Amino acid sequence: MATVIIVGGPAGTGKTTIASLLAEHHKCPFIEGDNLHPKENVDKMARGEPLTDDDRWGWLQTLAETAAALAKDPKNASQVAIASCSMLKKVYRDFLERSAGEGVTFRFVFLHTHYDELLKRVSNRQGHYMKSDMVKSQYDIMEVPSGDELLVNGGEALEVDTTDKEPENILKEILTTLDK
Repeated sequence: MATVIIVGGPAGTGKTTIASLLAEHHKCPFIEGDNLHPKENVDKMARGEPLTDDDRWGWLQTLAETAAALAKDPKNASQVAIASCSMLKKVYRDFLERSAGEGVTFRFVFLHTHYDELLKRVSNRQGHYMKSDMVKSQYDIMEVPSGDELLVNGGEALEVDTTDKEPENILKEILTTLDK
C-alpha cells in the first residue's frame, strides 16, 4: 500500500531538513508543505497574523491529496511520498488522513523542542515568511502526539524531541521506529 509520511511540528523544528533526509532515504518525492499555502495564508503570516483553523483546511486538503497522488503514482517505485506540514493539532492530523482517500497509509512524524530553541532557530532564518513573532502562536496550540495516537500504541504518529540532536541522529531515530 502507498504510504505518505508527513513531518510536522512548529516552525524551527527542522521539518524541511528531516523530510528531505527521509525522502532521500526512501528515494521518493518530497513536498514542501509551505509551498502549497494559498497566497492569502502566506500574506497573513508575513504580516505576523497567526492562521486560524479555517485558514488551514483548504491547505491541508491540497497537501493530503497531492501527497497521496504522488505516493500512489505508478512511476513512483517506492510508493512513498514525504511531505512537511506543521500539523500542530491532532484534528489536523486526523483531517489529513481522512482527506487522502483510499489506498494510502499515513504516518506522522512530529518534531518538537523547547520554545527558546525554536525562537533562536527561526530568528536565524533568512528569507522565510514565518518570522520569530509567529513562533509563540504555533507553540501555544501545539499538540504533541501522545497516547493512542502513537505508533507504539497502535496509532499513526511518533514524536521526536529534536533538542540538541543532529539531523542524522533524528533520522536514525525516526527510521528505527517507522521500520518496526
